[in-house]
Amino acid sequence: MNTSARKFKDIPEYIALAPRSIQKTLKQIRVTIREASPEAVESISYGMPAYKVNGKPLAYFAAFEHHIGFYALPSGHSAFKKELAQYKQGKGSVQFPTDRPIPLALIEKMVKFNTARNQPKRTGLPKEILAYNKRQTKGDKMICDLLAKEIDRGLPKAERKVWHAHPVWFLDGNPIVGYSKLKDGVRLMFWSGASFGVKDLRPGTGKFKDASVTYASVNEIRVNDLARWLKKAKDIQWDYKNIVKRKGKLIRIAQK
Repeated sequence: MNTSARKFKDIPEYIALAPRSIQKTLKQIRVTIREASPEAVESISYGMPAYKVNGKPLAYFAAFEHHIGFYALPSGHSAFKKELAQYKQGKGSVQFPTDRPIPLALIEKMVKFNTARNQPKRTGLPKEILAYNKRQTKGDKMICDLLAKEIDRGLPKAERKVWHAHPVWFLDGNPIVGYSKLKDGVRLMFWSGASFGVKDLRPGTGKFKDASVTYASVNEIRVNDLARWLKKAKDIQWDYKNIVKRKGKLIRIAQK
């Protein structure tokens, strides 16, 4: 497919004009990229499908007679050198033969890797979380500040915001951990904590999978325990972001 001689309106048109035998594969690659990086912006660049995140190139793909070219930039390819060793490569490019299954799982990993690289570097906590902490009494503020610092350390790629009036950290849109001021202290809650198998985290009502611990003093926080819980929080997640769509039913997210 000679892309240099054609101008395509968008990616669906590009796929529609590709040989019918590979259109399904091209659609699968497009879906894989979009699911791995929902915030990516699609376009046609250099005559082929292109994706950007935060204005920075993420990946490209192109159809050829005997292979599909995938371009995740030098950074994306060098990080997966071992997995790509079986394929013909160039600098920042790899050729996936069309007579073999396309490694969609590997494409997903490469796209997620580049998406993370394209995120702006953190410069501290969001202003709304800092403002929440500042509104607390001196003792509670110390608890909130330490919790925020350690959560950020344990979940460096999480989205952070004030949600339902208190600070919450999210992974891929799913609530993971947050804290809130109660009458007897500051409650740290893990949305999937009941599945961690941790005795210090008290399960909620049983309707969901949350579990929590309440701190009356900053001295009660055991940083090493918190680090272990945060690691479990990345590995053990229940799908809260789709709970409304599933009419209140929770399912566990399979970790890849």
